[in-house]
Parts: sequence; structure tokens; C-alpha cells
Amino acid sequence: MGEGRRGKPTSELERLRIFETLAAEYFRMVELFTPDGGPVPPNAVEGERRHWLELFRAALLRKFIVRDEHVSMKLVVRALRLCNYSADRKVAEGTEAVAGLFTAEMVQGRQPVAAGPAPEGHDLFEDVLYGRLLHGDADRFHRSEWADDYSRLSTAAASRFDAERALRKALDVVRYGLANGLLRSPGMPPDDDGPPTAARL
Repeated sequence: MGEGRRGKPTSELERLRIFETLAAEYFRMVELFTPDGGPVPPNAVEGERRHWLELFRAALLRKFIVRDEHVSMKLVVRALRLCNYSADRKVAEGTEAVAGLFTAEMVQGRQPVAAGPAPEGHDLFEDVLYGRLLHGDADRFHRSEWADDYSRLSTAAASRFDAERALRKALDVVRYGLANGLLRSPGMPPDDDGPPTAARL
């Protein structure tokens, strides 16, 4: 499935500017809501709070992972390659580093977590997202009935957080490229890189 048309950025440079803002917001959220203290029993109130924070964090990370989201790292890597008009070496090497860190398993999100009700090949955490957190899809709700097992759900969510290293690297590369005027939408002159976004106002 390709990138959806709805809300699509008007240019590859706009995609990178939107990505920069959203990735920075994501890491700020992680910083603000990092739990204090050591391990707690999962059945304690603090354990339940941490569980929900972990779910929300994984849900917010989704837009950077799923291949047809407008700011997925797959499309951000493509945009960096297309917008690196001067073939800047640091941007090029950083882009390839992101591509190397962001594995096919992260893109597909289909790592098996444990045996159970979820059919083989299904993305267990996507079932939780669409069946419980973001939507109320009945099929996915029933497939996610294992989600009250905090330990198992935590494992499913944690498998997504491997993508954060690639996300951080991508944010660093995009910030560097934008700050130094090294990125330009393909086919656009230097003084016209599309309509302003919030990051440019």
C-alpha cells in the first residue's frame, strides 16, 4: 500500500519540516513522561500508570513506523535523498545510517511476540491500537483480548521502541540539513520550496 493522498505534504521539503516538528514533540513527550524510580509491581497503581504511558508512547511512535504514513521513516529517508540537492556528504551518510538502523521488521511491525490468540503473521500491537486505543475495530478488538496481560503487552509495545534510535538519527540529520540550507525539494528553485509550514512561520 502506498502513501495515502489525504493530508499529503505539498512537497518533500514540507514532509521533512513536518517530520522535524513531530519527531521533536515525540522525544519531548518521552522525556516529560519518563517514570521516576525503579521497578514496581505491575499490579500497583504506579505499574498500571507506567503501562498506559508505554501504550500511548507506542501509539505516538506509530506514525514514524508504518510505511504509508506521511512522516514514516521510509518516506523521510526517501525525502532526504531527493532533497539533498548539493549531495552534501554529511546528509548523505546520515541518511544511509537511518536506513540501516530502520529495519524491515520495524517497518512491517510483524515480529512474533508469543503464542496466543493472535493469528500468526498479525501485528499484535496494531491489533491493540486499532481494536482498543485508536479505534474500536471489532475483529482486532477480539484478536487483542490477550492485551490484559501486562507483561505480554509490554513486550509487544517494547518491540516498537527499537525504532527510536533510527528516529533520533533521522531527526538529527533533518535538523542539520534544514539549519544549514542543504535541503531543497526536487525541481524547485532555491528561493521557492513550497508553502510555509508552522516550522517556517
